[in-house]
Amino acid sequence: MSNKFYEWWKNHRKVITYGTFIVLFGFYLFPVVKEAKYKNQCIMYSTKGALTKFNKDDIGETLLKETGLTVDELAKIEGYKNCKN
Repeated sequence: MSNKFYEWWKNHRKVITYGTFIVLFGFYLFPVVKEAKYKNQCIMYSTKGALTKFNKDDIGETLLKETGLTVDELAKIEGYKNCKN
């Protein structure tokens, strides 16, 4: 019995070892990926809110001329600023 297991282990040890490391690395990275997902959602919602606010407030041509940016670009910047934690 132990001889069969040794032969099986000898033939499959690289696959099992690499697979185990990949699974453990995935568990290690899961919180980072989850946090990035939440941050992207925050940025998306914050950008939509800023875009609505900028369009309602009519931010004026002076700000657009000073920065050289469009209203969409300013809303994206505001979204990133709001979600920077």
